[in-house]
Amino acid sequence: MRTKTTGILLILVIIWSVVPATDAFGGEKAKPLYPAGIKPIAPYSPAIMYGDLLFISGQIPYVKGAIPEHARQDIKAQTKIVMENLKKVLAEAGMTFANVLKATVFITDLNYYGDFNKVYGPYWTKEGLTPPARAAVEVGSLPGSKPGAPVMVEVSMIAGK
Repeated sequence: MRTKTTGILLILVIIWSVVPATDAFGGEKAKPLYPAGIKPIAPYSPAIMYGDLLFISGQIPYVKGAIPEHARQDIKAQTKIVMENLKKVLAEAGMTFANVLKATVFITDLNYYGDFNKVYGPYWTKEGLTPPARAAVEVGSLPGSKPGAPVMVEVSMIAGK
């Protein structure tokens, strides 16, 4: 039995060394995207293009590394900034909101949900698009918050060509 197992292992090693390793996208590698004006606050990529799929990291309401004064306590203003940041990332990949398949929303208070949707919704409805699948979760706080300038909302997305 030992010889049979050793023989099978040897065959597998030979196959693995001869057959090129490929992934689901024919060997295509993940490509990070860094749109102008989007500056990560930690070690991550704003987005990763993998085949025809785009995975966008959670965008927060930062403009040039900080929340603008007018948006510091305003969920609508923060949502607008987040959506415009997402639009920049999509454009870098040659996509628009029409390509978005899934959105995940993190919001620090569900009482903001209605105002969030007033800004978020028109990015699809004004263009006659179907909004993507979505999840929304209330969280205690979000990265990037500072005294007097809390991050109130973060949105990540998955898009496809």
